[in-house]
Amino acid sequence: MIMSDYKPVEPVTFATDMILAIQGLVFGSILLYYYLKNEDSRKLYSLMWVGGFYSVMLFAFFGAISHGTDSIKLADIFWPPTMIFGGISFIFFVAGVIIYQKETDYLKLLIIPIILVIFYLIIGFLINWPFIIWVILLIVCSILIYLYAFRAKNEDKEIAPYIIKGLTIIIISGIIQAIGGIIGYQTYFGPNDQYLFTPHNDIFHIIAMIGLSIFFKGFKKDIKHL
Repeated sequence: MIMSDYKPVEPVTFATDMILAIQGLVFGSILLYYYLKNEDSRKLYSLMWVGGFYSVMLFAFFGAISHGTDSIKLADIFWPPTMIFGGISFIFFVAGVIIYQKETDYLKLLIIPIILVIFYLIIGFLINWPFIIWVILLIVCSILIYLYAFRAKNEDKEIAPYIIKGLTIIIISGIIQAIGGIIGYQTYFGPNDQYLFTPHNDIFHIIAMIGLSIFFKGFKKDIKHL
C-alpha cells in the first residue's frame, strides 16, 4: 500500500462510538425484553423505540470502524452504513412519537417517516453520503418529534416530557459538534502523527448518550406499566 491509502486513526472517537453502540444495544434489548414479556399489552410504538436504539447501535458501531481504522478504503466502505443507520434511528423515533401521540388513526401519518427514509436513502446514494444530509434529516426529524411530543404533553401523556428533554439534549450535542466542525480544531499525536483527536465528535457522543438515556428512562417507565 502507498501512504495515500492511509488516514489518521481517531482512537478517542472510536472509543466513544463503541460506548454509544453498547448503549444502543443494551437499551434496545431491555425494551425488547419488556415488550416480549408484556404479551397482552404490547404497543407498536414500543417497537419503534427498540428499532431506534438498535439503529443507534449500528450507527455508532459502523462509525467506530470508520473512525478507528487507518485504511481509507475500509473507512469508505463503512461510512455509508454509518449514515444510513444514523438516519434510520431518528426516523424510528419519529414513527414512535407519532404512534404514541395519536394512539389510533395514525396509519396515514406513517407515510411521513416512510417518505423521509426513501428520500434520505435515494439522496444519500446519489451524492455519496456527505455528513450534511444527516444533519438536515436530524433537523427535520427533530421538528416532527417536537411537534408530536408537545401534543402528547398537552394531553398529559406520561413519557412526552422525557422525549422533549432527551431530544433537546441531543440537539445541544449536535450544535456543539457543528460549531466544533466549523472551528476545525483537531490535533495529531503519536510518534508519526498517526493519531487524530477531534474533540467535537467525542463531546457530541458523550452528550448524546445523556439524551438517549433520558429517552430510555421514559420508554422503560412506559413499557413496564403496559
